[in-house]
Amino acid sequence: MSETDSGTHNSTAFGQQQVNDLFALLADFNPVTTGAKAVDQARRTVESLISAMELFVQSMDNMNQVASRVNRLLDDIEGPMRQMMPHVNGALGAVNKLADLSGSLNDLSKRLGPLMAFMPQQSKPKDPTPPAQDGV
Repeated sequence: MSETDSGTHNSTAFGQQQVNDLFALLADFNPVTTGAKAVDQARRTVESLISAMELFVQSMDNMNQVASRVNRLLDDIEGPMRQMMPHVNGALGAVNKLADLSGSLNDLSKRLGPLMAFMPQQSKPKDPTPPAQDGV
């Protein structure tokens, strides 16, 4: 190859299209636009984080209000319940005793059943007729 061939070869190897391609590649690596995109993404992330934290704080406030209401309700109910429970326990004990007595009476009636067969049966009493009134 001669010098003229290498000169023409060099000029065609590095033409206008190659320069445009080089600028396009350099434009993709522009640190200013990349930095601006990163800053914008960071700003959106921080805004989302702040929004999420605000929602969390609001939820915690709501939970605190509910807990306060439940505590007030328990305070209102606890005193009367403590006063009533001994009476309820006593009533349950009395009901248990009545159930035991009922069972004992049932047992006694079953045992006395055969004995009642030997007892004379009372006939039904006759209805007394009213005395007749004369001439009224």
